[in-house]
Amino acid sequence: MNIYPLIFSNNQRYRIARHILFWASWILYYTIFVTISWARFPFFKAFSASLIVETLSMPMDMAFCYSIIYFLIPRYLSRGKYISMVLLWLLFSLIFVFCFRLYSNYVDPAIYAAYGMHSKMGHSSSFIWDFFYYFSQINMEGCMTAAIKLGKMWYIKQQELDLIKSEKRKIEPVLHNGEMKPVFLINALDKVELLSQKKPSVIPGMIRKIKGLLLYIIYDNNQDKVNLQKELKLIEEYIALEKEGNDNLKVNVNIIGNMSGERIAPFIILSLVENSFRQLSLLDLPDKFLDLEIRLVEGQLYISVAWSKPVDTSTLANGGNTFLQNIGKRLNLLYPHSHELKVLIKTNQFIINCKIDLHEAIN
Repeated sequence: MNIYPLIFSNNQRYRIARHILFWASWILYYTIFVTISWARFPFFKAFSASLIVETLSMPMDMAFCYSIIYFLIPRYLSRGKYISMVLLWLLFSLIFVFCFRLYSNYVDPAIYAAYGMHSKMGHSSSFIWDFFYYFSQINMEGCMTAAIKLGKMWYIKQQELDLIKSEKRKIEPVLHNGEMKPVFLINALDKVELLSQKKPSVIPGMIRKIKGLLLYIIYDNNQDKVNLQKELKLIEEYIALEKEGNDNLKVNVNIIGNMSGERIAPFIILSLVENSFRQLSLLDLPDKFLDLEIRLVEGQLYISVAWSKPVDTSTLANGGNTFLQNIGKRLNLLYPHSHELKVLIKTNQFIINCKIDLHEAIN
């Protein structure tokens, strides 16, 4: 039997099965433990009474454990709110200690009395002893379920990172095969590895975006033209990836015009946007911005990308000028005499303006 889906699958059938298995095992463990403490009574009688007691108290155990793994961990631990999580955990512990003590004082005796078992279970009924007894018991349960949850999260994250590294090794030669093919995917994979330690909660969304970008590269990269709307969707996914972890970066995107039915050579727009983000990453500024405007008017596509720069800088960094030369060569090949590419340098920003006649491309 393959136990992997039972442990990790999100299929409702497997999720219900593993939760039933866990709580059934937990009830059996406590039932046997309590039954042993009633050794002077017949085993079947003590076992039956203890089974009922533990089964009826299980909803409280479940409520405490689920409040930790489905509320405290995702909302506080995963977001780095450690002090708030500890305080709420303690608060939940106090509430459930009170509930368990009431259950022990009023429900337990009635059930055992029904089986003719009137003796106390070998411990003092003082408040202090009861408090520490129940506090330790419920937190043992809470810590165990939290450990299982965190262990699963760690294992899944490691599997995802291993997959990302594997895909990175596969795609890296493809991306570097041609001079103008984008390297944004490699940078995105590097960012996932970095953020997996700082912000693990954002990793699933980033992986979904990278998957979409990877499929686009594999199936559309070698086409002469791609759907313009699809290219813009790719750019939105890429911008979302770049914004992750960049809290001091403000991005404005403005798309004007009806793009349906229009086609463009792949990675023209994306290369401009990618270069802008790469330039921004090299700048030491407290606050950064990037403004992207894409406008379509009667087959004429106008692209404007502007990003912040230090006042005392007037040149592009890290091969930025070479990049512009290369994309200019590509535009000359694909859209000869039907494009314009200009760079403006202002006091606090670089601006790249590009105009392309989509209906005059070489096919």
